[in-house]
Amino acid sequence: MTNVDPNDLGSRYFKKTLFTAIIITSLLGCGSSSEEPNPVENTPPAESEPITDTSPEPFSFMAVNDVELSTAVISESVTITGINAATDISVTGGQYSINGGLYTAEDSTVSTGDQISLQVTAPDTAQTTTSVEINVGDISATFTVTTAEETAAPTPALTSLIFNLDTIHSINDLNVFDRKKFITIHASHTENDWYNVGTNASSDLITEFAEGYDVYFGRDTGGMRYQLSLLAESATQSGFVDAEMATSNGGNSRWTYKTNTDQRAETQRQHEHRNLNMVVAAQQHPYWPDGKDTGQGWAFSQLDSAAEPFGTATGDYMGQFVAKYFNKNDGVDIYGQPKPKYIEVMNEPLYELIDFAEDPTTIEKVFEFHTNVAAAIKAVNHDSSLANTDVLVGGYTVAFPDFDKQNFDRWEQRDKAFIDIAGENMDFISLHLYDFPAFQNREELRAGSNIEATFDMLEHYMALTLGEVKPFMVSEYGSQVHSLFNQPWLAQRDWYHLRAINSQLMSFLERANNIEMAIPFIPVKAEWGRLSETVPYYARLMRQNKEIEGQTGDEYVYTDMVKFYQLWSNVNGTRVDSYSTDRDFQLDAYVEDNSAYLIINSLEKEVQTIDVSLLGINQDKISDIMLKILFHENGTTHLVESDLSSIEELNQLTIAAESTVIIELTFSEDIELPHTQTETKYYADSYKHPITADTSASFNINNVDIAETGEAILRLGLGREHGKSLQPNVTINGNPVEIDPDYRGYDQYQDGQGRQQYFGVIEIPISNDHLQTDNLITIEFADDGGFITSVAMQYFAHSKVMPRN
Repeated sequence: MTNVDPNDLGSRYFKKTLFTAIIITSLLGCGSSSEEPNPVENTPPAESEPITDTSPEPFSFMAVNDVELSTAVISESVTITGINAATDISVTGGQYSINGGLYTAEDSTVSTGDQISLQVTAPDTAQTTTSVEINVGDISATFTVTTAEETAAPTPALTSLIFNLDTIHSINDLNVFDRKKFITIHASHTENDWYNVGTNASSDLITEFAEGYDVYFGRDTGGMRYQLSLLAESATQSGFVDAEMATSNGGNSRWTYKTNTDQRAETQRQHEHRNLNMVVAAQQHPYWPDGKDTGQGWAFSQLDSAAEPFGTATGDYMGQFVAKYFNKNDGVDIYGQPKPKYIEVMNEPLYELIDFAEDPTTIEKVFEFHTNVAAAIKAVNHDSSLANTDVLVGGYTVAFPDFDKQNFDRWEQRDKAFIDIAGENMDFISLHLYDFPAFQNREELRAGSNIEATFDMLEHYMALTLGEVKPFMVSEYGSQVHSLFNQPWLAQRDWYHLRAINSQLMSFLERANNIEMAIPFIPVKAEWGRLSETVPYYARLMRQNKEIEGQTGDEYVYTDMVKFYQLWSNVNGTRVDSYSTDRDFQLDAYVEDNSAYLIINSLEKEVQTIDVSLLGINQDKISDIMLKILFHENGTTHLVESDLSSIEELNQLTIAAESTVIIELTFSEDIELPHTQTETKYYADSYKHPITADTSASFNINNVDIAETGEAILRLGLGREHGKSLQPNVTINGNPVEIDPDYRGYDQYQDGQGRQQYFGVIEIPISNDHLQTDNLITIEFADDGGFITSVAMQYFAHSKVMPRN
């Protein structure tokens, strides 16, 4: 067993405990949030003052033996009971954690139901015992750790991670970490969940969270619906909203937002600068014109004519909502909250309208609806008397973009068809990406090569047919654990979500130029998803105390989801070069003034050892090194922060399975950035080529701008049955190239318990000497079946020779 040591990087992590989920439920659509005019206030009845009791029931910790030298060992958790008031807690000889929080040696207080674990560094000699003592009130307990007999440990293979901190990495002139795009939450700044004072552990939750961790608001799927429910039907145009009433209601909403002086209103305005990139989205009902009541006894028009294409009435309302209920963004208007930047025409429309509909419509009609709604939204917002024209419209917000299903018929009938029918009229392509770690006894992950193949196929097809790659709106991503739905808060479920969010975010950052926004599906409390008297929807930032055994009360506290925001809280700056000799380590790095942030995400399912090399800087100027480490061990997600005493400690760093590490470096002076690395992505002249055994498939990638110093990655998207070869013979301009059999992420087969077939990207380094302006790529397999789904090339032009070994 390997344990975490905040002071010794030689052995840092516990091995991940495997978890198998076996309960199966049906796929669930995604929930919504809502905006109501007034918060609900609850006043508890007066009670007599209880007698204060700060003497807990006795507790103890099991000793741990045979541990490795100089490693940090974490105890099991114990629950504090028997007290009814805040009670002092202190530690000697180690650190403690409350409810899975950061380990600390500082004195604090605990309450009944709190879970405590201890951390202590094992001795640096064999068969030696050390201990840490914890005091809670007048009760003490000791956790002892004994090292194993001294044995010669095998030397693990070393993976090299290289960071050139003097070299700016740009993609189409984009080279900054945009927190408004990537550090977001599925909520708006006006949601009631932030302001339920008396039910939150924090007296000012939104300020503590958004400002404390530098988070931006991302998406709302309820506010537009609520305002619709208050509007009457037009007296002159059947099936349309009353435009004059929308003007009046919108004006009142804008006035109220600006002029209210209560604490909630002032707090909302304080955080509105974090709401500038807001996405508003519609659910299926009542927006889909099929007679569903909007809330005032009328329904959207179902006409489909040249003068009024199907969906025009729906789009007209959405356009009026954006134009009339928000600030006009014209530099003059002072009323109303910031105008949403994006509208998603419909949230996951095919799920309810086709896949599980009693009377399904056609896919073509849904996609034509998107085109017509977009046109109507733009028609309203192009009226300069109402608003500026900066609203962007997109779709189709696909729930599960499984292109490879039914031998890629899913791609042909849905995602390709959407681009063919509505692509030109969309400002962005919207999709949801989820890992399924426990679905029908299978582990179907997107993280790794699958998410790369999904994006590459979309990008390649749009480049061929539209002449451009439309930006992507990833308005939900993370993990859905179907076997653990409708259960109280679970640490294991949160870990699956956190693991997916970090690995997928790293893929988004690699193509930051094509990502309009990425929003992890983390609502605040998700009370809209509460079923009867059970629990809210599974993914959420907050939980009630009573959801953990041994704790009581309705008060809301953070779930483990907050650890994502704590981990990324400081990352900012200009992107610089990073390189790994193993693609199962996703890297990124940023420099801001005298600080550098190195991000390492492991897709490996076993503990690995890495060597971190810092190049292009004077290492003597480093004044501080801090590590933030997010990992999972013994059913608990840990976020550990520690300081290093020297840069040499990064030379052999042990990384836990599927963990994320952010190394924060502080220098005594600003970091200079004299060198550049410019990345350009090129696509072949054809895509989705069927594979025939012993038959060469040819692709041309032309007009490549070759630099004197550069490198390239050839990206082959492949969709094949498991057992088929993933090692084709590949040449570029007649030169054979070598293919690394260890592609990004897990093997997708997972001993028969993974994805139904392989759909991923094989990444092949190409020598600069083999490249020309116009390039011929040949690909030949020894067996039949499946498709070469995309062929692309990333080209990196350098202003200096980049070390890669």
